[in-house]
Amino acid sequence: MLQSKIYLKLLFILLGVISAMAIAYAVDFSKKYPIPVTSRISFDAKLKFIREHIDPDDVDTIIVGSSIGMNNVLGSILEKSSSQITHALNLSVYEATTLQVEQLLELTDAFPNLKRIIYSAQYSDFPHAKKFKNYDSKFLIKYLRKELNPLAEQKVLFHACQDLEFCMKREKEWQKKHGMSNKFTYLGFDNTGSVPLKIYTKKGVGGRWYLPHPGIMNNESFNAVARMAQKAQEKGIKYYVAHQPYRTPLVKKHKGVHDALKYFDDRIDSIMKKYDGTLIRLQNLHLNDDYHADRSHLNDKGATLVSQEIGKIIDLTEKK
Repeated sequence: MLQSKIYLKLLFILLGVISAMAIAYAVDFSKKYPIPVTSRISFDAKLKFIREHIDPDDVDTIIVGSSIGMNNVLGSILEKSSSQITHALNLSVYEATTLQVEQLLELTDAFPNLKRIIYSAQYSDFPHAKKFKNYDSKFLIKYLRKELNPLAEQKVLFHACQDLEFCMKREKEWQKKHGMSNKFTYLGFDNTGSVPLKIYTKKGVGGRWYLPHPGIMNNESFNAVARMAQKAQEKGIKYYVAHQPYRTPLVKKHKGVHDALKYFDDRIDSIMKKYDGTLIRLQNLHLNDDYHADRSHLNDKGATLVSQEIGKIIDLTEKK
């Protein structure tokens, strides 16, 4: 009996030591790398960035989208280009579908002084109707606002690196995969959470440069835009869809691309008119290839021009 008690005591001590070591590792890990809170590393990185650098009460403008939002709209340029925008936050997540963008906007309750939403998109974002699984916006709001109680914070850290192999792999790959501005997986944020790409050549880009996206768009994606626009209207928040530029040579060469761009504009424009939103058509800038990182992503030079144009249109729209 005594030996059993000693065994159990040693077992609990061992488990306590293991738990303490796991938390200690997670704390150290979280200072350098984004801990796995969601199913997407760019989402984890964005949450870490907001917690460490953004006062949610200051944010008046949110940019959402996939990489088309993350790379193509620079919040730092928007703030300089628009007299209406004081504090922008880019909440975009790599590979986010339109329905996932709708889920991202559930987090807007974390920003009490929000005045406008900019959904940066391209028709290539619209084929799929995938959603984030196990998505808990109420938890994420408390997490990014640092409003979890100490016990809940410890629980997050404890669960984050229970799979030590996962965290060690993320740590090992971080710099090579996400720390280089000439890669599409780059996660180096500007002061607003945007990611400017420094990709100035088609070399190494492969089919992303010359093969067009198929013109497939899911009706559920447009329904999601309508719901987002309606909710924004109900809250008195300005809602913009910024239709990003596609490489001009592909638009001229492929009728399918031209038709897809027009179809996208027509569908979005009808939704915007219904819910008092604004479609910003950016293909009209006629950017040459010097400003593109690939067919639909812009490098930092192209993103600067696009962001300046968005800022100008926002001023014209909101000063009416």
